[in-house]
Amino acid sequence: MLSRLGFNTGIRSIYSVLDNPSFVSEPWAIYPAKHKSNGKLVSVFIFDKSKFEGQISRIYSSSSQAKNPKVVISECYELIKFEVSQLSKLKHPQLLQIFEVLEETKTKFLFVSEPVTDNLLTVNPKELDTLSIQKGLLQIAKGLQFLYSYGSIIHLNLQPSSVFVNHQGDWKLGGFKFLQNLNEISPLERENFYIMNNSSVVPFANLNLNFTAPELIVDSHTKLDFANDVWSLGQLIFYLYNNEMLINCFDSNSISDYKQEFRKFEQKFYNHKPSELKYVLKDVPPKLYPIFPQLLARYPHDRLTLDQFMDSEFFNGGIIKAMWFIDEFSTKSLDEKLVFLKGLLEIDPSTNSNLIAEFPPSFKSLKLLPLLIDLLTNELNVLTDIPDPQTDELISYALSIVLKISETLSNLTFQDKVADVLFKDNSKNKKAPNTFTKLINCSVLTRLTLVENINIIEEKSKDKQFVNFFKSIIDLVLTLSSKEKDKVETQIKLQETFLKFVPNVVEKIEFPYIKNTLIPLLAQVFKTTTILSTKLATIDTFESLVDKKIIDKIIANEQLFPIMKNLKSRDKRVVGKVLNFFAKLVTSEHVNLELEATIESVIPQCYNLAFGCNDCSKLEFNAFMRVINSIQKHLVDKKLATLPQTSSSNGSSIHGDTQTFDSLLQTQTIRQSTDEVFAPKAKTMQPTKKSNPTSPASATAPKLSTHHPPAKPTANTPITLRPRPKKTTPLNNSNNNNNNNLSFGATNTTTNATNTRLLNTLNSTFDKKKEDDDEDFDDFQLAKSLKLPKRKHINWGTEVDKMKTLPNTPITPTTPDIPPQSQLPPQPAVNYPPGFNSNMVLAPKPSGSRTVTPTSAGVSQPSTSSTNTNQDLLDLL
Repeated sequence: MLSRLGFNTGIRSIYSVLDNPSFVSEPWAIYPAKHKSNGKLVSVFIFDKSKFEGQISRIYSSSSQAKNPKVVISECYELIKFEVSQLSKLKHPQLLQIFEVLEETKTKFLFVSEPVTDNLLTVNPKELDTLSIQKGLLQIAKGLQFLYSYGSIIHLNLQPSSVFVNHQGDWKLGGFKFLQNLNEISPLERENFYIMNNSSVVPFANLNLNFTAPELIVDSHTKLDFANDVWSLGQLIFYLYNNEMLINCFDSNSISDYKQEFRKFEQKFYNHKPSELKYVLKDVPPKLYPIFPQLLARYPHDRLTLDQFMDSEFFNGGIIKAMWFIDEFSTKSLDEKLVFLKGLLEIDPSTNSNLIAEFPPSFKSLKLLPLLIDLLTNELNVLTDIPDPQTDELISYALSIVLKISETLSNLTFQDKVADVLFKDNSKNKKAPNTFTKLINCSVLTRLTLVENINIIEEKSKDKQFVNFFKSIIDLVLTLSSKEKDKVETQIKLQETFLKFVPNVVEKIEFPYIKNTLIPLLAQVFKTTTILSTKLATIDTFESLVDKKIIDKIIANEQLFPIMKNLKSRDKRVVGKVLNFFAKLVTSEHVNLELEATIESVIPQCYNLAFGCNDCSKLEFNAFMRVINSIQKHLVDKKLATLPQTSSSNGSSIHGDTQTFDSLLQTQTIRQSTDEVFAPKAKTMQPTKKSNPTSPASATAPKLSTHHPPAKPTANTPITLRPRPKKTTPLNNSNNNNNNNLSFGATNTTTNATNTRLLNTLNSTFDKKKEDDDEDFDDFQLAKSLKLPKRKHINWGTEVDKMKTLPNTPITPTTPDIPPQSQLPPQPAVNYPPGFNSNMVLAPKPSGSRTVTPTSAGVSQPSTSSTNTNQDLLDLL
């Protein structure tokens, strides 16, 4: 701080000064500082008197100079005071501006100027691009021109250390120690001006000869003229492009060195064509070749004037003229400002870019951006109502350029220079407390400018900050105030531009706000707008929200379906958009609409829209129907997916060969039904042949053969078919001549009539059991395609005669408790009827006679009733 620098002044009480200087420009050390009350940045120039006086004392103590050191010190102090005094008197944008005049203490000289960061001697050459040098040279020429025209003043000290660079990249002319006012000098003194009359041992008190015109040094008759500065300007141009001097004296204060170097320069520079000077000028732009020999002409009257220099082809480009217009922007009229700002945004077809993109980055961020932000804040703060059309356009153009420049800024710089100034209401800022509120409420055109560049704001802002910005403008963007009814076209463009951007930002916004605020606003726009393009843009927005899984089943049912149902437009473009939206909504897995609600809400509306459209062609109507059919197909597939493949008899679902847990539970019943129990199949009666008692086979009596249903055929088992029995009629006993025409089962004529009547009854019984017989032959029906063997007719009368000749087979007891047959008492011989033997279950006898019925154990039981015998026979059959 200044207290550490050894002085306590009025400047110290006003400004906070850093400890270390930004740079040094002899004899000054320049410190960055800030105003304590308003925070304005400045530069403080400090000259250390004690240090300077010590140096002078050392110089004169080691030399034989007869001059008094105090006189030298006094002369230097007067030179410093003269420089600052001239800077304070002369006011021009291209001259270094003084805020606080020179202040002297016992140990210091100091004054305050506009903030500067370098001079051309200390600046980094990499920061000096072609456009920056071009604009800076024009600014220097403008500053010199002001000196000439205002007071006939010759600078006479134009060198790199005399040109300062401020924080906006502007070049400011300083170094006024050797100013010469021609109005204060007689013509004789002009003709005999000799710079060495004021020579000093102090370096900064002498002119730099490397940048001094030769007529002031070499010629015997010197002349003080404006052309002296033109020569210095030519030398400065060469230095800026090559970072070296065209005339380079070993001792910049030595006249002999200068004369020697100047002779070398004359030989290689003069009497050459401009095209032959390339090896001398090196990196100087080719556009300067034609005028460079005239800038460095040997004699003053042959040199260019400053006006000729500024009108040369070198400054004829559009960019440099635009940069110069910006330097003088505050002096232009409102119409000129409007035309200029509009021109900056126009796209050049040859380069496919606007003029802003061609400005140097430092110029855009340090000069143009602050200029336009100041313009916006000033215009908004004085605004009390809707601005007039010209002011409205001015604010809109300025805001658009600010956002275009912000695209090239870092996020931190954007926050500091743009967002904190324009997009936030700062109550601490007394000059602009409600800038953001005034900005968004200014006009429809201003909001349109914000929305058109909203991608830049989103990219450069933090998420939370941008969401707050989005919520602040959404109501104003989607609605039109009563004061702005004449801006309907602009509002339409604003709404449609905003609707296209909504899907890009919804992922950053909380869902309750989307459901309760955003979607209702969009639905209201769709419902109320009569603009076809806006209605279509709203449907596109809804589709995008479905794709991003923002719209769910509840939003669709409660907010979207009602406005779609009341849709009155039947324009073919609206119908096509709505049908496609319904298709997307129905097929969306995220929305997952209920089937019943979809059928009730979507399908009828689709048909109403399609059949209500009268301006469509056949192809377009077919396209509508294809969309509707795709919706119906999806609904059908969705319904089929919920149904079983087949249904069982008891209502349970059978899905192929597999069962799920749910289907298994569905098949389980609480009360089981009683299934019908069928009796076992009857045995087939076959006559058996009596075995020889002496043979080994007689040890065991053969049992009745039992009918077993055939096994089901398999893939590896051949199928053997048995012919299905036909319905039989009573046997014709006339074929049996050996039994006196008796019917089957009769033993004499007495029982013949009874047995005949019994057999007729049995035939009717067999007819009633046809269905049971069919079940016995189901397996044979599977093989019906096979060729069956030819059925053989059986003559029962002949078979009975054959069986009568067969011997009786004794029954072997199987029960251990019954003794063998050899131990039983002898039984009387029994006369069996045809087809019967001792192994049969029944042995019919004539009425009144005793009948013996063998059992499975081989024991016979008497039977005394013919009625019982007939009943047993019926049961057997």
